[in-house]
Amino acid sequence: MIADRRHNRHLPALGLLVALLTLLATAAGVHADGIDVEDRPIELVVFVGLKQVPEQLVRNVVRTQPGEPYDKETVEQDIVRLNSLGRFASVEAKVDPLADHSVKVIFQVVELPLLADVQVVGNKHISDQELLSKVLLRSGDARDPFLIEKGKQQIIETYRAKGYFAAEAVVDEKLLDETGILVYQVREGPKVRVLEFRFKGNEAIPKNQLRAQVQSKTYIPIFQDGALNPEQLTIDVARIRAYYQTKGYLDALVGRKIELSPNQKDAVITFLIEEGPRYSVSLVDVQGNTVFQDQQILAVVEVKPGAVYGDENVRASADAIQDMYGKLGYMETSVNIQRLFHEDQPLVDVQINIEEGVASTVGRVTVRGNDLTKDKVVLREVRGMTPGRRFDRTKVTETEDRLKNGPFFSDATVTVLGKPEDSLRDVLIQVKEKNTGSVSFGAGISSDSGLIGAIELTQRNFDITDTPTSFTEMFNGRAFRGAGQTFNLSIQPGNEVSRYNIAFTEPHVFETDYSVNLNAFYFTRQYDDYDERRIGAQVGVGRQFGDVWSGSVRFNAQQIDISNIANDAPVDVYDVAGGSFISSVAFVLQRTTVDDVIFPTRGSQLQLGLTQYGPLGDYQFTKAELSFKKFWTLDTDYRDRKSVLSWRVQMGYIFQASEAPTFERFYAGGQRSFRGFAFRGVGPRGVRHDTGELGDDPVGGNWMFLTGLEYNVPIFQEFIRGVVFTDMGTVQKDLGFDQWRVSIGAGLRLKIPLFGQIPFAIDFAYPILKQSGDETQFVSFDVSLPLQ
Repeated sequence: MIADRRHNRHLPALGLLVALLTLLATAAGVHADGIDVEDRPIELVVFVGLKQVPEQLVRNVVRTQPGEPYDKETVEQDIVRLNSLGRFASVEAKVDPLADHSVKVIFQVVELPLLADVQVVGNKHISDQELLSKVLLRSGDARDPFLIEKGKQQIIETYRAKGYFAAEAVVDEKLLDETGILVYQVREGPKVRVLEFRFKGNEAIPKNQLRAQVQSKTYIPIFQDGALNPEQLTIDVARIRAYYQTKGYLDALVGRKIELSPNQKDAVITFLIEEGPRYSVSLVDVQGNTVFQDQQILAVVEVKPGAVYGDENVRASADAIQDMYGKLGYMETSVNIQRLFHEDQPLVDVQINIEEGVASTVGRVTVRGNDLTKDKVVLREVRGMTPGRRFDRTKVTETEDRLKNGPFFSDATVTVLGKPEDSLRDVLIQVKEKNTGSVSFGAGISSDSGLIGAIELTQRNFDITDTPTSFTEMFNGRAFRGAGQTFNLSIQPGNEVSRYNIAFTEPHVFETDYSVNLNAFYFTRQYDDYDERRIGAQVGVGRQFGDVWSGSVRFNAQQIDISNIANDAPVDVYDVAGGSFISSVAFVLQRTTVDDVIFPTRGSQLQLGLTQYGPLGDYQFTKAELSFKKFWTLDTDYRDRKSVLSWRVQMGYIFQASEAPTFERFYAGGQRSFRGFAFRGVGPRGVRHDTGELGDDPVGGNWMFLTGLEYNVPIFQEFIRGVVFTDMGTVQKDLGFDQWRVSIGAGLRLKIPLFGQIPFAIDFAYPILKQSGDETQFVSFDVSLPLQ
């Protein structure tokens, strides 16, 4: 019986040499006695050494079968397949010629011992379940040294990812040999937190720019644990080097050094940098362009003679060229920018290779997937794809984004059909409708408004003309849908404030850029010294100017009733006691570039308003208002969570101030306008009706200026964020800043998906500058709880 093929993952070098020589000797399927066994029929296939592994399992794996001709390559592949089971320490195949010219194939195996159990000990801060989930071995599995070692490394990496930089794990080999129990013994060590990032060797690029590339966090009490994560540090090193390359430092080298404190609980990370020379462009050669001249290409690219050569410039140049061609209908233009380094100095010769393709005209635009939504609602969002006109390649992605980010569809794709060489190409727009209607029941509590209940019916894809033809259509959500209109019915009773509102909006009247908004409302509020009730209606006509600007004219009429006035209420309140009728026309101009309405991370919002009250009604005056908000993302961590700085300004001034009633003046204070002060706690105080002396009750101002900064950072996953802020400003009778107030504070934002998109807000603020008569408030909050 002579060896034909032997394979053992744990053979020493000499054993591997012997096995190789044996394999070469039998490579032609020749028996050691000189008998050629290749292609002889196989009489038997035998497995020797099986004790715990079922024979049927191995027979199912091998392809060498009785009755088949002997094939050495199949036997070699069977050895590989048997080893891949992970159950054997070694596998050897032998062939024995029989007298009847057939052969017997014998697979000799040595089984790995089985594990009786897998355990982890010594762990305190990470559970057994989490650590064992990283280990690929379980009770009853083969004792595979490779997987045992891999499990140990996985445990160590799990600890290091959580900041336990010195964590170790070892296997109790003696216990494993004697009992078959695999025990990982863990020594956690202290949790290391990063106190500071330093940069050494950077001369051309300042520290603040490099720090912006680092996604690891430093320790900030309460807000950030700053756990040391070596894997993230490796990513940070790569990000810094990539940043250098975008700035033209193509040879930049970046490393990092970790310095632990004596107690091994704190760390300082130093990024070690060798910047190298900055590369610039020597000359640029443009090839393949026939539509544009070389000078036109060079005018839009950033890789031009004398400019810095960096990865960022290369990408921007390729995009700029593609956009040039794309605006003329060249949908398939490709740009390849190649570089050639000079040997003796940091210069690069650039060759821009352009494959222009064919200019295409828009053919038929087809919409699919809109079972309920009308085609016209989808086509409103289409940009640069008018049938019969040249394509604008830059607008394809923009159209997709508008559809995805709009209120009607959860997904959208825009596909340009046809072949690249076709001059007329159709467009297929596929959308996936989302639920645009909702009925919600909830409650809320606020430091400004007390306890409020809520019942709200909203349909963001309403169609006032789509009346139901049956009760089935009425109740399965297929009626009154599909035209892109908005309908809202809101019922919000409360112990202090109650609001009832019904509204309808048509965003494109007769398929124009004009919109119409209709709104009727009923409002009541109980103040400390009186009750206020409003009932009214508003009609608005608006127009969109591009994607950023919009304007509107709003006509408003209200009946206001002031009742239940306390004896010590201000004289200004008694002056408006009973019923009053007001009418107004407002001119509003808006500009918005924010990326998200609920949680903006970049962009700005601007609103300018001028409202004329009268001539119908009891009061005639003019109110001017400005509101501006700006958002900057200052940091993005490795989970793509953004830290956002925001700045807000709110201004208002009333002309003909003597005509403005107290219920139309400006007020400030509370959760949503000026934290650190109570609701309406900022502003002029009124003269008491009963004594004629100055009291504590607010009567509102004719001039308002509020501003503030807020920094919003993630704390725990997506659920908890922290804010630090300063609010400042004034509300007073006359134009000026002599009654300035300032407060500082911090707070939390809790977002629970079950409770909707608006987070719970709780803030703690302290006024460091206030005026006589102001009412302060340390804690303010706003909580909304959906009940369904």
